[in-house]
Amino acid sequence: MKEGVVPTENLRGFAGVAEALTAKSERLDRMGLIFGKWGLGKTTAVEWFYANHPCFYVRSMAAWQRSANMMIEDILAAYHVEARGRLKQDVRELVRTVKKHGVPLFIDEADRVVRRSLLIETVRDVHDLSRVPIVLIAQEDALNILGRHDLAHVLSRITARFEFKELSVRDIQRAARDLCELIASEKVGSFIRAVCLGDFRLLNVFLLRAEEICAFNRTSEITMTIAKEAALAVIGPAERPRKPEAVRPESQKAALAAAG
Repeated sequence: MKEGVVPTENLRGFAGVAEALTAKSERLDRMGLIFGKWGLGKTTAVEWFYANHPCFYVRSMAAWQRSANMMIEDILAAYHVEARGRLKQDVRELVRTVKKHGVPLFIDEADRVVRRSLLIETVRDVHDLSRVPIVLIAQEDALNILGRHDLAHVLSRITARFEFKELSVRDIQRAARDLCELIASEKVGSFIRAVCLGDFRLLNVFLLRAEEICAFNRTSEITMTIAKEAALAVIGPAERPRKPEAVRPESQKAALAAAG
């Protein structure tokens, strides 16, 4: 299985938000929000964008929720600037630094930021004073949190947003082709989508197994028979437990039953 990033519909939507914010005038609000459930490729998308475009990236840490200083120190470190340990001074230094570079700042795992008023308010201050695009990457409930009455002034600054959706059949066919040089019909792609719940992490597991089976059978096509066998690597005979909100075994079983 090759290393690489598949140009999914989600990836294109992500890039569209980042590029739209970058193109906006500094006089306009330029905060963005990328959100969706885990496993759909949000972090992969921002890592790809970071590697191919001028921007800065930082991943939120759980410790940020205990101290705004830690958040500012980590963001400054992303710019290779050493913090002084005094919040007021460090915030001003961060504003100067962000403004000097003038390129987007991405904050991944931003659920930890939006859940604490001091953190998201500080991020808003940095945006307002630097006039540089800041994009939050968070789970699906982030938009609801930002919709609270006390955060309405923050939400109003988020002028571009994109929700990551489950992978489409076309995304799955493209991933099989680009990562494994395997082809899959639309019917097989639909089956894979149901088994993997539209989740990129589960799709990777599936494709690894499908690639092994196809190599053994000396074929470059994922047939329905091969897909059914590879599906066992995802759901397994014993169905290994996963996060409750992501497990929809009835969908997976239905797909296997429908496939015969």
